Amino acid sequence: MIVERLKSLRERVVKEFCTAIEFKGFTILAYQMASEQAKALPSNNKYTIGYSEFAHSLGLLDKTVKSPELAVHFEHAKEQHFFSLVHQHQVALFEHLFFDTLRLLLTDQPMHLPGKRQIEYSVIVAAQTKDEVINAMIERELNEVKYKNVGDWFTYLERLVSGCRLSDTEIGRIAEAKATRDLLVHNAGIVNHIYLEKSGKFARSKVDEVISVDGDYTLDTWQLFSSTLITVMDCLIKKFGERNK
Repeated sequence: MIVERLKSLRERVVKEFCTAIEFKGFTILAYQMASEQAKALPSNNKYTIGYSEFAHSLGLLDKTVKSPELAVHFEHAKEQHFFSLVHQHQVALFEHLFFDTLRLLLTDQPMHLPGKRQIEYSVIVAAQTKDEVINAMIERELNEVKYKNVGDWFTYLERLVSGCRLSDTEIGRIAEAKATRDLLVHNAGIVNHIYLEKSGKFARSKVDEVISVDGDYTLDTWQLFSSTLITVMDCLIKKFGERNK
């Protein structure tokens, strides 16, 4: 029954986003504790990054760091790398769970698949059951939707089940967060015109600037992603629950 599967997916949304925010919180705590512990170490202690052992092909020499320098390195790692990884993970988590939702809806209502879409004979021949053919068609459909913009994702959801669309502000903020992830992964965090186009009025930086994900940004996006997914889940559960009465 689709209502039960939606409820199970809702539970997974809560669990996975709680796991993500706890990982972030505990890791930040570890950075803070390490920085405090570093202050108590003898100032003449040295720690070596053994480039000569694992990067000898690059011609790099070992790098030595003294105890008083550790806290600076910890802070740099947190601000320049950790928050970037957290944001990338949160966007990937949102996308994964959102498309799991679409997959669930299409599996329950395959009549929403395009009627004139072609499928290779090899898929049909290899399939053991009709469901396997339908699943292959669903995966192809979702793969095409993934490459569209975020606004189109929610338009597609609205086509499957009307009345569960988010506000334009929420969709715009999600689009900006995804565009930020794309910059971090594909453009070294440097803002380009593609980011501005995807983000629209929600863009946070100008062309050639380095996009920032520090401060409260990762917390704000965590709240955005988790709350909007739950809003969609609750809407779908209510609608399908009413249909099944």
